[in-house]
Amino acid sequence: MRRIFPLLLILLLLCGCGGNRDAAAPEDADRLVIFTARSAAVYDDAVREFERRTGIWVEVHTADGALPLLEQITAGQRCDLLLGVTPDCLSACGELFAPYAPEAAADIPDAYRDSGDRWTPFSLLPVVLIYNDQLVQRNVPDSWSSLTSSAWRGRIACPDPTVSATGCTALEAMTQALDGEAEQVLADFVRCVGDVLPTAEDVVTAVADGRCYVGVTTEDLAMQAAASGLSVTVIYPREGAVVQPDCAAIIADCAHEDNARAFIDFLLSSEVQTRMAEQFLRPIRDAGSGDLPPALAYDPYAAGAHQAETLDIWSSLTAEETP
Repeated sequence: MRRIFPLLLILLLLCGCGGNRDAAAPEDADRLVIFTARSAAVYDDAVREFERRTGIWVEVHTADGALPLLEQITAGQRCDLLLGVTPDCLSACGELFAPYAPEAAADIPDAYRDSGDRWTPFSLLPVVLIYNDQLVQRNVPDSWSSLTSSAWRGRIACPDPTVSATGCTALEAMTQALDGEAEQVLADFVRCVGDVLPTAEDVVTAVADGRCYVGVTTEDLAMQAAASGLSVTVIYPREGAVVQPDCAAIIADCAHEDNARAFIDFLLSSEVQTRMAEQFLRPIRDAGSGDLPPALAYDPYAAGAHQAETLDIWSSLTAEETP
């Protein structure tokens, strides 16, 4: 469930809420501007502790999805670090980022590193299916192919792929996992979708409250919902879950590159990685030791290359479905 008022409070604390904080603001050299679409639970502890230890003033700007943030960066909006985006979306605009090999690079499995170090993984972020276990008690959706079954027509919640990186990943996962031309696979899925929502977090809410029976979201959000007692069960698709790293990427020619590098190094510190594990996240430095779900043979770079085409298909199909 989205926590609107706590998030507003956090943003006021981080970005300033009046003259007192502005009066104490450091020189420009001691600032860092972060763009993120991830929830405050992912970044807030790290940001606060980083500020305390370094004296660097951090501004956090949020949006409902990663794609609007990438558009803002492309348009030249001031930003130093993009936080919490997966390689399939990052690779679609890789020219935006400045390479950086962090201090803990040797602790990141090669399978999750970009060959040019244009972004730095800090956790693993499986994309999973969920269903409302009070409303669905037999024939549960257990695969990507389930999302194209007429049994769930009008009952599936999906993050909007024109906004949400998770939504983009879901579309690419289906086209890579299922037989048939991409346009036909996506057409079958669109016919089953009931709600297209701004974020993966909204999907969890829609399934938990019964507006939809089935949804696509990220593992951390699903696990948090289940642990809090909501009527949500997590499913790793039979064909394999998409397991990508959640990444931080430094913006090329940004104003505070050294501070962005320092924040990435802090994210990869043992202390912060341990805290992530307490928030249902999978720290990247433990990626080789945890029990990962069966993974789909998912190519994020191919997904990034096809992203514009996939979104064009989606837009065409959803326009056809609109009354």
